Parts: sequence; C-alpha cells; structure tokens
Amino acid sequence: MIHSTTKTILVVGFLILVTTLANSQELIQIKFQPGDQVYVYETQGIGTPGELYSAVIQNIALINAGSDSLTIKDVEISALKDGIDIQKVVVPKSHMAQSAAKFKVYQDQGIFRLYDFQFQTSKYLNGVKFSGGTTLSVNEALVITHRSLLFQTLPDSIQVVVRANDNNGKTVTQEESLLVVNHTSKNEYHLPLKGTWVAAAAPSLISHHRWAGIQEFAFDFVQIGANGKTYKGEGSKLSDYYAYGAPIYSIGDGKVVSVKDDAGESDQNLKQPDETNEEYLTRLAIYQQELLSKGFENVLGNHIIIEHEGGEYSYYLHLKKGSLKVQPGDLVSRGEQIAELGHSGNSTEPHLHFHLTDGPDMSYSRSIPVSFHNISLFPDDNEKIRHIHSGQIIITRDQ
Repeated sequence: MIHSTTKTILVVGFLILVTTLANSQELIQIKFQPGDQVYVYETQGIGTPGELYSAVIQNIALINAGSDSLTIKDVEISALKDGIDIQKVVVPKSHMAQSAAKFKVYQDQGIFRLYDFQFQTSKYLNGVKFSGGTTLSVNEALVITHRSLLFQTLPDSIQVVVRANDNNGKTVTQEESLLVVNHTSKNEYHLPLKGTWVAAAAPSLISHHRWAGIQEFAFDFVQIGANGKTYKGEGSKLSDYYAYGAPIYSIGDGKVVSVKDDAGESDQNLKQPDETNEEYLTRLAIYQQELLSKGFENVLGNHIIIEHEGGEYSYYLHLKKGSLKVQPGDLVSRGEQIAELGHSGNSTEPHLHFHLTDGPDMSYSRSIPVSFHNISLFPDDNEKIRHIHSGQIIITRDQ
C-alpha cells in the first residue's frame, strides 16, 4: 500500500513531467522551400578580392503549431563555420509585414493554384492558412521570401532563429538550420552552344532567374552582332535575330526523358517597332496568362529534358518548332546536336533558356549550379572561374 504522501509526490512529479513535455513541443515550425540545403554561387573575376559566394534562401515559412496565437518578434539568420558565427543578419520587420500581406492577397485571390510551380505551397504548406501580418493564429503561416546573403568565407550551415511572444507575453524561441553546399557535379558538361555567346541572364543576383527555386541557376543565352544588338534591321522578324536557328547540343551523356515539339512561333510575339516597352510588356503578360491557362509546360515552349548520371537533368527551352532531333528514351552523347534555338513559349526574343535540376519535372524540381568545361570567358578568362554571370561573353573551345 502506497502512503498518501508518496501518492502526492508521485502526482506532483507526473504534473511536472507533463508540463515539461508540453513546453518542449514546437510552438513554431520553421520550413524551408526548396529543401533543407542552400546552394551558393561563386563570384570571381578581374578585381574580385578572392572568392565570393552568394546564396538565396527562397522561402522561410514560420507556422504557428501551438494552440494560441503568436506574434513574431524577430528573425535572425546566421552563417556558421565550424560552429562559429561568422555572419548574422536580422530580417527587417517591414519585410516580414510586406511578405505576409503579399501571401494573404495571393491566398485570397487564388493565385497559388495557378502559380504553384513558383510558390509550391501545395508541396510544403498544404492545408496551412496565411496570416496578413506578423501575428499568427493557430495553423497560420508567415512566409519570409528572398533573403540574399554574400560570403567571403564559405560557411558550413545557415541557422535561422525565430522569437515570438505568446498571449501572455512569454517569449517562444525556435531554430532550424540549412546545409550550405558549393555544388560540383561529377559529370563533365559542355556549353549547349558553340561559338561566341552572351549570358543575357545568368545566376547573378541581378537576374530574374535567381529568385525562383525551380530556375535559380538558369541561363538565357543570346548572340550579339557588330551593331551591338541581338538582331539586325528592326528586329520585328524571327529571322532578324542572330541566334535564331543555332544548333543546340547536349551538355553531356544521358537519356532523353521528355520532349515537346508542337508549340508555335510567331513574329507577332516580338516587340514591334511601333510599340513602347510598356505596351509590349502588357501584351506579353496577357500572352503568358494564356499559356499558363493551358498548362505550365506551355510556358516552356518546345523543350528537351535529358537525364544524366547522379540524378541531374538538363533543360533546353523555347526551341524552334520542328527542329528537335530526339525522342524520349533516346541515348545522347555530350556534344550531340539535339535541336535548334527558337522562340516558342514565354519568350521575349529568340534565345536558349538552359538550366540543370535535380528532377524531371520542372514544376517541382530544384535548380542546381552548373559549370562548363569547354569555355573561356572574355575578358575574365581564368581556369579557376567556374560560374558564369550575367553579361559575360562566353567562347567555346570546340567551336
């Protein structure tokens, strides 16, 4: 028989244990999109003081997983090297408020359904509502977008620490970490073009590609003539563009997993001489919506996706209709011609959109950095330079 005093001690001990377990539960969940690691992109060239590394955390979702409302107090992002804090930034409250308001509008207007390839909320925030501010009701989220970082020393990880106040004013703290990866492929890749080209857009922080996980490390390649333009004449016809119809080559050995060759091209999708930039962009936005309404792959236009060793996939978009030389299941070799450069899909002018990912579905795969082993850069030619940036001139050694 247990003495009543002993019973009391046991009951008190049980209550302490329950209270401890309750306090140890995560009241704030932190989720990253895409994935649990962040890729860096190297910056090196004439005048650069050693190597620099840029990184973009695309989305940090803060979810109220408790039973009462929480108000986000502050969010700190720290870069760690061998466990030592080498860089720390605080997310401005104004940015959190703006991001919260934006996601609430997207939710209310149903934009997530149409642009799930961009935000991927159905993948990592399914069933979660979005707050309109920094106070989160139960099962509400605040998404912090596009936090860019620049490192002079490559860190091992990035730690995100979130502090929030509950209804009683008590501070709740949660932290999560991202692995930092400077990716180097085991495959040897060559530029998918031959000759002299310009990276009109590359994975620099000034590129529109860099701010979306599915195409973060993508390129837009064009050619420029002696006139300093990408076209001759008025540029109102596809045939005016120096790049149009150029051969496209597989960057490496692999297997074709997907092709599309039925998307049309039209001179009318080019900026016309009598149009202002504003008029053209308005017309282009309407056309993009029409393509999206038919399915995301229509934005890509005619395209080829090739699987390479190590689970890496190369994407070649906006190809010339009728120019594709491969079918799904075909084995291709590095340097083998697979198509011609075109203007299909969501394209402002003839160019090759190229990028490397970790999966065959562009809507939900993740873009990864790529380097090419057969190029020289002008004027920054240096064998140590692995990554191409916007505006650089690229010359292939096997042209």
